[in-house]
Amino acid sequence: MGGLITFPFSSVYHATKWALEGWSESMAFELNKIGVGIKTVSPGGIKTDFLNRSADMSAHPAYEKWVTQMFSAINEDHFTPAGQIASVVYEAATDGKDKLRYVAGEDALALYAQRSQLGDEAFRKQMGQTFLAD
Repeated sequence: MGGLITFPFSSVYHATKWALEGWSESMAFELNKIGVGIKTVSPGGIKTDFLNRSADMSAHPAYEKWVTQMFSAINEDHFTPAGQIASVVYEAATDGKDKLRYVAGEDALALYAQRSQLGDEAFRKQMGQTFLAD
C-alpha cells in the first residue's frame, strides 16, 4: 500500500512505490493495445518480520522522538498472514478481469478506504496527527 498512501519518515520507500504505481498504470494503457495485461497488488503489513529485518529505523536526531512514536504504534499482530496476500496475488493473476489494482490485507483495505472517503488532504492531516503528535 506504500504506493497508495504514505507514512512519515518513509519518503524514499514511498517514492519507489508511487513510481511503480504510475509506471504500471501507464504501461497498462500501452500494453493493453497488444493484449498484455498489467496488475498491481498493494499489500498492507505482512506477517514476515519485515520491520525487524529490513526497515531502516534510523533517523536524524531532530526526528527521533516522532520516529520512535510512530514505530511503537505499529502492532505486527494486526498484519496479514503471507498466505492471505498470496491468495490475492493468485486472484489477480487468474481472475481474467481488466482490473489494475488489488489491495490486499485488512489494514490496507481499511486505510485505502479511509483515504478515499476522507479525501487526500483530510487523510494526510489525520495521518500527521496520528503519527506526529507532540
